[in-house]
Amino acid sequence: MLRSAGPLVVIVSVLLFAAPACRRATPKDTETENIVPVAVEPVQLGTIRGAVSATGQVTVVPGAEVALVAPQTARIAEITRNVGDKVKSGDVLVRFEFPSLHVESIARAATVRAAELRVKNAKGVQDRLHGLIDRGAASRMEVDAADREVDEAETELAQARATQSATDAQGQNAVIRAPFDGVVSQRLHSPGDTVGTSEIDTILKVLDTKQVQVTATVAAPDAKRFAVGAFAHAMAEGAPAPELLRVMARPEAERGSTTVAVTLTFERPTALTPGTQVGVEIAAEQRSNVPLVPAIAVLRDPDGAAAVFVAVGNVAQRRPITSGIVDTEHVEILSGLKAGELIVTQGLSNLRDGTAITITER
Repeated sequence: MLRSAGPLVVIVSVLLFAAPACRRATPKDTETENIVPVAVEPVQLGTIRGAVSATGQVTVVPGAEVALVAPQTARIAEITRNVGDKVKSGDVLVRFEFPSLHVESIARAATVRAAELRVKNAKGVQDRLHGLIDRGAASRMEVDAADREVDEAETELAQARATQSATDAQGQNAVIRAPFDGVVSQRLHSPGDTVGTSEIDTILKVLDTKQVQVTATVAAPDAKRFAVGAFAHAMAEGAPAPELLRVMARPEAERGSTTVAVTLTFERPTALTPGTQVGVEIAAEQRSNVPLVPAIAVLRDPDGAAAVFVAVGNVAQRRPITSGIVDTEHVEILSGLKAGELIVTQGLSNLRDGTAITITER
């Protein structure tokens, strides 16, 4: 009996010493696993500028569309462009036929020839009489009459030639050329049509595609957050970079309207064409010396309520806040925080109110 008790005593002793060691390790390991490593940043005072987001469309500046009409009543012989075709300044767009102008041109030429003949004959008589008066074979009255005839004939010739030049100039207007680089926006007639000189007989309309602007629709309350002259950026799908714009017009909202149409002009030449859809960001109000926190630190509840986690010692406390202006990097704090408090910026997904933390980065 005594010999068999020795080994049993040894085993029991080992177990008794081992058990307390196991009990001490478990709480320590558990405590370490529940501590969440986080990064923090202090609430800082700074300056932030708001922005109003909107959708817009590239449109043509008023007056950038020109209506092309005939210089006088004419028959269209040819139209060289269709809707959507690009044109260069000076390109021939329309050719005309002027049946009445051709007849008038023949008549004017005949009048000039008759006037030239009268001048020739008058000068012949004048030269002959001036020679005769020197020999006493012609009277002074006859010479004076010959001089007057030459003057009258030359005046008649000058008038005939001026009229012929005006007729020829009309003939040179037998074409319409593009007034600038652009695109044909409308075609309202076809070859063979007879057209007049008023806008109701417009043949083509041409857009100056370089004269464009952006028209954006913003909510009426947001329209009060920026002024005429404010800078903005417009981004089109697939564009390599945003375009710089400036607010040109911001009318007051009409009674009962919830939106306002804002007009923005490009600060630099743009390749965007009329009809292009763009996203617009308009620089709005600016606030200085206000509490700011990183945008990534702000949590939003489904109902829109905002909160942050504040590092208080080695514990994370969830703190409701009221936010103001938001930009791409920061959020303005209206209430709930003060400058200098440490805000958790990394490790948020593992936090609950009261979670133990260790700060790994400031």
